[in-house]
This record gives sequence, structure tokens and C-alpha cells, in this order.
Amino acid sequence: MNSPESTRLFVQGCGAVSPAGWGAGALKSAVAQGNTLPVTPLENPAGSLLEVRRVPPPPSRPAVLAHPRLRRSSLISQFACAAAREALDAAGFQGSDRSRWGVVCTVMGGSVTYSRRFYAEVLAQPSTASPLLFPETVFNAPASHLAAVFGLTGPCDTLVADQTGFLSGLAVAADWLVRGAVDRCLVVAAEEADWSSAEAHRLFDPQTPTAEGAGALCLSRDPSPVELRFITDPELYTHRRTQAAAAERVRGQCPAEFLEASWLQSPPLAEPPEATLHGSLGALGDGLAAVGAWTCVTAVRRILDGHAARIGVHIHGANLQSMAAGFAASGLSHHGPLLAPI
Repeated sequence: MNSPESTRLFVQGCGAVSPAGWGAGALKSAVAQGNTLPVTPLENPAGSLLEVRRVPPPPSRPAVLAHPRLRRSSLISQFACAAAREALDAAGFQGSDRSRWGVVCTVMGGSVTYSRRFYAEVLAQPSTASPLLFPETVFNAPASHLAAVFGLTGPCDTLVADQTGFLSGLAVAADWLVRGAVDRCLVVAAEEADWSSAEAHRLFDPQTPTAEGAGALCLSRDPSPVELRFITDPELYTHRRTQAAAAERVRGQCPAEFLEASWLQSPPLAEPPEATLHGSLGALGDGLAAVGAWTCVTAVRRILDGHAARIGVHIHGANLQSMAAGFAASGLSHHGPLLAPI
């Protein structure tokens, strides 16, 4: 969809939990330094070892995790809520009309750890499978926790996609904001590490370890230092369109003002695009849906810190599509319409 030229969307806050640590600052520093983070071996039932990058223990327990809803929640929901808390605090959501907040959560693997445990119990002995685990197995569990923990009673949705899911989530949020369905929107992507998702990921990319964590952005029409400038339409992979070809078509959609901008891209997959983009989150590993959020949060932090006036974000999904988005310092000259697919 093309929004009216008068509609400009701004980033009000960002947050992250990643293998680099708890907070968007730790994420930005890790990407800037490019140091390879340690991996943790996970053993599958066949005895094979799989490498993942886990979120380290926090220096002190985040206050949001004391919420009663999160006592038995899986790690994916805890990561999502911690990243959202940081973004919401930066956005100054206290005192705002929470019925006018939207929530979009994006996942790829989802609540895989509790799902694996619950269905293993079902297969072993259905009559004793724990009902306490079942609510955490659904893809919508993190979004449910986000809305309940922060009292956000507006529209709430979960998108299941590949690594590009966060950009699709931004597009949904942009549509809600442009149509006036919400005043502000929280967009979160989260994942948790498990041997089952790590083993599946290895089929698509045997070189990059999977990673866990979450990232979040708060968007609104209220002016702020960073503006969301565009979101491309997705370019799907098909048997006739490779990842490289889809990536090239995505770059063709980007506004001319971003041709010479700084760019960030997600960890490379089996068939990366030509090296016309620079900057990578490869040190973090492939956080599945979370990697799109980490890339966007890093871009926002770099603009806020004055490292660049415009930064493009290019995400190549493992098995679905390629997408890009652009962020800019809002003090730049007049902008055209925001581009965002429905």
C-alpha cells in the first residue's frame, strides 16, 4: 500500500535481547565490534551436537520477568517481554491510552521447547501430558503475554514467517497506523534455541549457528528522531527465482536516496546476494525471526548515535522471501510516501 504523503511514521523506542546480552546497547556494540560470540552445544536424541548461540544470563533479573504470567512461560515469551519493556520505556508508554496500542509479534520457530516437551508427553502417555505446558505451545503465546503483561488492549496479531517476518510485522503496524486503527504499535520478534529448530535450520544454512533472543520497535505518527522511510514488497523465492535474484529485485524497489546509504543485512544464507551491501549481524548467529528485529534495532541505534543519516536493512529469509526497509534521521528534507505492503 502507498500511504498519503502527509503520513510519516516514526520509531519511538527500541529494545533487544540477544546472544550479546540484555539491551539494545549490547546488541549494537556486538555488531560494531564484529567479534564472534561463543556457541553452546546442544545434543539431539541421536547424539549429534548442534551449535547455538544462547542469550547469556542477565546481570540482574529484569523486573518485567517478575510478572505472574511469566513464572511458567517459555524463554521466547520472556525474551519478547524484556525487549518490549525496553522499547516501551523509551517510547514513554506510561500514561498513554493502552486501548490505542497495537501489538504485532513475529516468529519462525515459535515456542518450540515447550511444544516438543508437550507432544513428547502426548506420544508417551496422553493421559498424563501436562496441561500446564499446552498454552505455551501455540504460536500466539508470546503475543498473548505481551498484551497481558503491558495491558495493551488494541489489535493483537502474530505472524509466522521466515527471517523476514519482522519487516512484515512493521508493514502490518504501518497499515494500522495509516488507517488510524491504532495510535502506537509495538512490533516484536522472538525466538528460543532448541535442538529441533537448530537441526531444521542446518538444512538451510549449515554454516551459521542458530541463535535466540528478541527485538522490538515502537512505531507511531508522533515525530521522533528516527523515521521509518520505506518497506519493500516481499520478493518470493520460487523454483525460477533464487535468493540472489529475489534480493536484486528487492534492491530495485528501494528509493534512490538509499542507493548510497549505509546498509545492514542479516546473516548470509546458502545463496547470499552480491556484496553490494555492507554490515552484518553474522557474529550473533541466525536468530530466525529475531534477526530481522536485531537488524532494525541496530540501524535505529546507529542513527540515534549519529553514525549515519540513512540506513537500509535487507533481510534474506531462509525459505520464503527477501525484503528490505529503510530508516532515516527525521531532520532530513521532505520525504515521499511511506511504502509498505499489506
